[in-house]
Amino acid sequence: MCMNCGKKVYDWADGPNGKPKVARPYECVIGCTTCANLCQGGAISFQDINKIRELYRKEGIYPKVKAILKEEGKIK
Repeated sequence: MCMNCGKKVYDWADGPNGKPKVARPYECVIGCTTCANLCQGGAISFQDINKIRELYRKEGIYPKVKAILKEEGKIK
């Protein structure tokens, strides 16, 4: 079920016991937990979103991302 990632993060591992593997980790969207919610084996987990937000604030990531998006013309 975790293979239903909208960003196509997963591929099947080769071999007779092929299982999903993270093939494109940088396509994963921060805060999205769809694959973890769909994983029937409970094999996927993520850091608490509040801890991620705290880190973003501490490291000044929000203003950096906003500046990049402005530079790329994606926001005003």
